[in-house]
Amino acid sequence: MLTQEEFKHVKKLAKLEIHLLEQEYHDIRNHVDPAIYEPYEWLDEEQTHELVRKHKNRRYASLTVELCSIMEQMLLQLYKRTYQKKFNSTQLMKNPAYRARSNMEMLEAELGKQHIVLKPGKESCSPALHQAFQTRNRLIHENFSFVAVVKDGSNEEETFEAILQTVKKYRKHLKYADLAQVNEV
Repeated sequence: MLTQEEFKHVKKLAKLEIHLLEQEYHDIRNHVDPAIYEPYEWLDEEQTHELVRKHKNRRYASLTVELCSIMEQMLLQLYKRTYQKKFNSTQLMKNPAYRARSNMEMLEAELGKQHIVLKPGKESCSPALHQAFQTRNRLIHENFSFVAVVKDGSNEEETFEAILQTVKKYRKHLKYADLAQVNEV
């Protein structure tokens, strides 16, 4: 059975990984050096700009996939320590209530049966995280193009920032509740 201390440790590790990823994002955003393309004299300024833009686009896509992986790994660790077994989505899908659910939704439901829930009033974090995971899935299935997932009226940085903030809020608001509190919710 998962203890409060183990729960905090898993969350802290995820926080550290998110922080490192956030630093990488800020480095990408603030440090664009077109000079790296200078040896390729045959590139004009417009072509260089396009290469830099494409590179940033791929980096935002990879950071999004990594953010979702961090969250999924955190929840998988919590599940494994709670149930003392590996998460088996195939087995859980035999339950009619889980057939149409994603792995993320099944993990949340299974952890919620025990003692890992979102803080009261913070339930809006869950749909936002599911949306981030849907964005990750679209990235993977749409040629890893971040432009394909940018919302109308937004840009790559704003879209990635929104996903980053969603992941940070979800991790922050996940709490270890005693069973009495879980049964009340």
